[in-house]
Amino acid sequence: MQVLKARVTTKGQVTLPKPLRDSLGIREGDHVSFCVESPGQASLVKLSAPGSSAGVLRHLSEGKALSVEEMATGIGRHLRKKYSRK
Repeated sequence: MQVLKARVTTKGQVTLPKPLRDSLGIREGDHVSFCVESPGQASLVKLSAPGSSAGVLRHLSEGKALSVEEMATGIGRHLRKKYSRK
């Protein structure tokens, strides 16, 4: 495991170290998500571009309308699968 350090500015901003940006494929304008896992520990995930999850419910609908609950369940499954740690 590689340990990288960064300093927090007075505005609460942090510059992600270049090796981290490179390994996650993070570029200017990309969005990231932070998940607090326990006190003092968080993870960082690069978010996909808008629209990259388009069609994730297509297999559920089979030409019929989906309820809000069915949509929420399908989206939840997709996100868990997409962002689960491997």
